[in-house]
Amino acid sequence: MKAEDIMTEDPVSIDYDSTVSDAINTVKNNRVHELVVLRDGKPVGMLSPRALVERSVKLDEKVSKLMFVSPTLQKDDAVERVVGIFMLSGSRDLPVLERGKLVGVVSEMDVLGTVENGRKAEDVMRPIKYVSKVGESAVDARRKIINHKINRLPVIDGQGRLAGILSTIDLLDFVLPTKSWTRGGRKGDATGNKMGDVKIETLMQDRVYTVNPDHRLNDVIGVMKTNNVSSVIVVRGKEPVGIITPKCILGLMARPQLQSTELVVTGLSGNYIDKKYIVETVSRKAMPRMENLTEIISIVMDFKEHRKQESREKAKYEVKARVKASDGNFYATSVDWDLGRVTRDVLDKLTREIKKKLGKRA
Repeated sequence: MKAEDIMTEDPVSIDYDSTVSDAINTVKNNRVHELVVLRDGKPVGMLSPRALVERSVKLDEKVSKLMFVSPTLQKDDAVERVVGIFMLSGSRDLPVLERGKLVGVVSEMDVLGTVENGRKAEDVMRPIKYVSKVGESAVDARRKIINHKINRLPVIDGQGRLAGILSTIDLLDFVLPTKSWTRGGRKGDATGNKMGDVKIETLMQDRVYTVNPDHRLNDVIGVMKTNNVSSVIVVRGKEPVGIITPKCILGLMARPQLQSTELVVTGLSGNYIDKKYIVETVSRKAMPRMENLTEIISIVMDFKEHRKQESREKAKYEVKARVKASDGNFYATSVDWDLGRVTRDVLDKLTREIKKKLGKRA
């Protein structure tokens, strides 16, 4: 399956010279996680609601100052490669191009339809570390979302039961001074209250989709796609214990197991089984050095094979790799004609990056 088979045509977009006010209205009306930014009809970046929430911006500020450069896809990119790019970039939507022209967008949700897995919800959920309580202020909720770099914040009541969920989109009206809720030049809601007086229950979504820990993953995906929601909360009784997002699920695709660490290998073509074996073998030898430095959670390697037109036999391998560890994320790239050598080199670079970061912190 390819990107063109799952992409959404005519994606929601915004012009390069549009204002923040325009962006807010577009996001709220369509409830999209990222907007494609176009200049003269060509994609030049993406805009996330998070960029509007994290910093102080003016309504007449141009979105071109807030956008970020996003990886792009080609129509014939394999879904496996799409997954690798999602995991490496952290993006939630990827523009699809044909001859430099925007023809669609693939979202994380689009890819979920290609996943078939018999695991349970508790196998893939991410434990909930941060919550807000009913009665907390919007200011405190916003601070948690920014400081902990999350996009969704479960809300609980006084008994610890799930009461709602707050997203960056829900925060837009209350972090920017729109006419509907500014009075006397001060930020607040329509009654003239200061933002610090606005309670989280005014903003949160009351309708939250939940599953039990033993729900099958395919059923969880069905809940997300049927209701067009990008997260579900895992509950035991009425207590929230975990959250499942598309990122939690996508890592299962093309994911072999490497001892206790998850290894994701994408982008290899041709004799994939033999090539994957080479990558796994080299990675196993490199793992002990990394594990002596920090706890390794996962390794993602996205390969791209470059071939000369006159020679289809020999390929130069380019690899972008990311290690997710207890001490943070680490990135490295490498290029070589030999698959084993390029794998070894990128892992050596990652090991040096880990040493460098931990050395600075010591």
